[in-house]
Amino acid sequence: MQAAFVSWMVAAPHNNLQIVEQKKYLGVGGHLFAIAAAKSEEYGYNCEMTGFAANETLEKHYVENFDAIRIHMLHPYQILIPEEAGKRIKEIYTYEWTDDEL
Repeated sequence: MQAAFVSWMVAAPHNNLQIVEQKKYLGVGGHLFAIAAAKSEEYGYNCEMTGFAANETLEKHYVENFDAIRIHMLHPYQILIPEEAGKRIKEIYTYEWTDDEL
């Protein structure tokens, strides 16, 4: 079995509920997971991904909303998003990706 594509995510200050009372944008995480799923597929990992949630609450959110699996191998909040879940995320969320520098 191949290793999964690894991705990390954090919230921008204007979308971080620990800093602001209301997020500026909704659905950012899903869109970022869709980009990561597309990159995973491009690199031959069939939309499967692994990464680290920032905390237990976020890990629970990924499990409930993105069908992530808790694996806790390298980090207390490490998750795996299996192939089928990654493909569903890619179908549900729209995304655009560019390798161009801004």
